[in-house]
Amino acid sequence: MKIMKKVLLLTAVTLLVGSAAVAQQTAADSYDFLQAKLAAAEGKFDQALKLLDKVIAKDPSNPVLLFERASTLIDAGRSDQAETELRKVVAEKPDFYDAQRFLGRMLLDHAGINRAKADEALEHLRAAFKLNPDDLSTGMAVSQIYIATERPAEAEKILAQMLERAPDQRAINYNYAQVLTKLGRGDESKQYLEHAILLDPTFTPAVMQLIDIYQKENQWDKAAALLQPMISDDPTNVDLQKQQAFYYLRGGMPDKALAAFKAISAADPKDTRSQFYTAEALSDLERYDEADKIYRHLLEQTPNDPELLASFGLSQNAQHKYDEAAKLFRQLLAIPQLPDNLQTLANTQLAYIAMQKGNYDEAILIAKPILIFHDKPNSQAINIALEALKKQKKYNEAVALIQPIVEQYASDPVANARYVEMLIRAGDKEKAQQAALTGAKFGTRNTVSIAEAFIQAGDPKGAIDLVQEALKSKPDEPDLQFALGSAYERSGDKKAAERVFLQLLDKHPDNAATLNYLGYMWAEAGVNLDRAADMLNKAVSSEPRNGAYIDSLGWVYFQQGKLDLAEKYLSDATRLLPRDATVHQHLADVLAKRGDYVRALSLYRKALTMDPEPQDEAKIRAKIADAEKRTQTAAQRR
Repeated sequence: MKIMKKVLLLTAVTLLVGSAAVAQQTAADSYDFLQAKLAAAEGKFDQALKLLDKVIAKDPSNPVLLFERASTLIDAGRSDQAETELRKVVAEKPDFYDAQRFLGRMLLDHAGINRAKADEALEHLRAAFKLNPDDLSTGMAVSQIYIATERPAEAEKILAQMLERAPDQRAINYNYAQVLTKLGRGDESKQYLEHAILLDPTFTPAVMQLIDIYQKENQWDKAAALLQPMISDDPTNVDLQKQQAFYYLRGGMPDKALAAFKAISAADPKDTRSQFYTAEALSDLERYDEADKIYRHLLEQTPNDPELLASFGLSQNAQHKYDEAAKLFRQLLAIPQLPDNLQTLANTQLAYIAMQKGNYDEAILIAKPILIFHDKPNSQAINIALEALKKQKKYNEAVALIQPIVEQYASDPVANARYVEMLIRAGDKEKAQQAALTGAKFGTRNTVSIAEAFIQAGDPKGAIDLVQEALKSKPDEPDLQFALGSAYERSGDKKAAERVFLQLLDKHPDNAATLNYLGYMWAEAGVNLDRAADMLNKAVSSEPRNGAYIDSLGWVYFQQGKLDLAEKYLSDATRLLPRDATVHQHLADVLAKRGDYVRALSLYRKALTMDPEPQDEAKIRAKIADAEKRTQTAAQRR
């Protein structure tokens, strides 16, 4: 602050000398002014003030001299007197930028929580910023007062003005993002946080705020990537490493999560939390024997750890070990004061187990009390109850079950979709169409979900009609166009589907979902394979950890006869989608093509355990029979 004031003093001398004709300054006056400046610089404030008073006496209304006196009083620690002098200056010369700024800063320093004083400081700082919009520190002070006094709209205007002049200032981008969030425009804030981090990847406040956004959007891979520069900057920070590893786990990157948590656990064998996440990563990778060993070891130490029981139970369910899973979930429910989210999870899983074991009435009985959780439809419980009724062909009961939920939660896409599906299965197509049109009024997500319900119920024409109707009011909505193409394809009209997808790609050439769908469709048909490969490579480049896209790319390579590439990508796909029957079948097809029937047979059999669609199950069984025959023939020849 003192360095800045010395510069201002030099400026004041220049102004004083330069205005000699107006102020009638003599050489002696200039000399006294310079002597005052030197005395102030040496801390001799009384002497400086006496010399200034001598000069001011000859020109009492000179704002430069008054400003100089106020500055000297500030350095002398006499803030009350300095404030009085600065008020005289701004009253006499309101366009005196430095005086407005100094007075505003001084009033702000003394304001504390006093709103009136803060507003007075704001008046002078705002005047200074208006005189010099390039003074970013003053602009920032103005915006902070607005924020502190709950006037985010005014703060937004100031920060937007500053961003125009200095778009690459990290603090301005960060503060603008905060204000947008306060204004309920959080969806706009992300780009400014991302820009702030681009300018400084270790800018912690922006990183943490953006991570919160990515978590809400389930963009765990981006959240993990954000932490890497901070980890590189501070490699001993284990908490950051744990946080990143957790994001890897939730983001469908169990291989990365496993490596990180293993390293953390090795460094601290007493870190049971990291051991727990290690088990979850192993389970996601279907390395169940290793996962079970860790789960059981941890349960020996803390047999009633709710999260541990829930995670181990889910892992047992994934292995189809339903009796063991049910035992764990019942143990979980027996824990006193169990949080309601874990109670609901346990009961939902018990309902799922009952359905998988064919105990449909039991599944419905367990699911019914938890169809609503925290005043929101529990989609998993709803689906279990409806599937159990569907297995028994009790479609009217299914309609009766879901209808009250639709009436209470009219905008819920899952409830709307399942309601329409059950009405169709119950034979009430007219009511289903009415319900579909009503549900579609709640937006694109509902329309797409209901269209899928028509297809699941065996009525692709109903899906096509619904989406076409929605496109009349939203002709350029990509999700609706994609849904239409998908409905055409599943209705068997491949040409119409191709036409819709190509039109969509004309307007949105980087739409990864469309690139994947059309590329895979061509690969399945064995046509346009080179173009399909280009499209699928583009889709994979945009989402390099999307197992479905990687499977499609591997499959087009298989169709092209590029078996090495096919095996590489399909192997990657099985790691990313360890429970997907189609992916495992594709990799088995590659191995069978290469004559490796032993490994192919193992993968075909594994695919059968993954609940494939009925038509796929028949194909897999036929391929198993063929592979067994070829394996036996090869063994006989040896």
